[in-house]
Amino acid sequence: MSNDQFNSWDAVYDRENENFKEIGDIGEIWFGEESVEKMVEWVTENVTDPQTHIVDLGCGNGHLLLELAQEGYKSLHGIDYSESAVILARSIVKERQIEGVRYDAVDFLSNPLWFEHTYEVVLDKGTYDAISLHPDQEEAKKQGLPGPREKYVEAVHAMIDKDKGLFLITSCNWTMEELIENFKQYFKFHSSVKYPVFQFGGHVGSKICTVAFQPI
Repeated sequence: MSNDQFNSWDAVYDRENENFKEIGDIGEIWFGEESVEKMVEWVTENVTDPQTHIVDLGCGNGHLLLELAQEGYKSLHGIDYSESAVILARSIVKERQIEGVRYDAVDFLSNPLWFEHTYEVVLDKGTYDAISLHPDQEEAKKQGLPGPREKYVEAVHAMIDKDKGLFLITSCNWTMEELIENFKQYFKFHSSVKYPVFQFGGHVGSKICTVAFQPI
């Protein structure tokens, strides 16, 4: 990530850290509570072992993993490239006295082999969307080189368990069909989550999509 992006996200989470200290507000939940509920529901339906190694990419305030901890999962790891986000997530989990969750500052695009072990479940709620908007993406495309989007897919494939791994992603910028196309070199479609649909201009769709993949 560029320094400007680091600084902007750190500034956001610096404010949310202050809000948490002052009034106990954990901050914004990306894509709303419904997306968290849908992802947690999918995990509980597809992952039965509470000791399953689960990582949340771009964990922000850590809310998604807190919800999974409430469901009994014991090996939860959140990573974010913003140190301020990690500070906030650690403060929240400490204040709530929840065990089995850890958070670390990691830039997995720059360091794709950062992990100590592979993960059976990889979660993403909005991080691929943010990376897709990286200014380096267009320049890499012009030069015929892998951009941040392509590096993301390679990094996720590196960290996931190749035998039984599951990758669950929620996006508001990409359709399910586009995600399947973008990930097809390293992942195959597993399942998807249903959301309420709306109709506009003769088209039917939903505001966000959640899609699960298996590594190939």
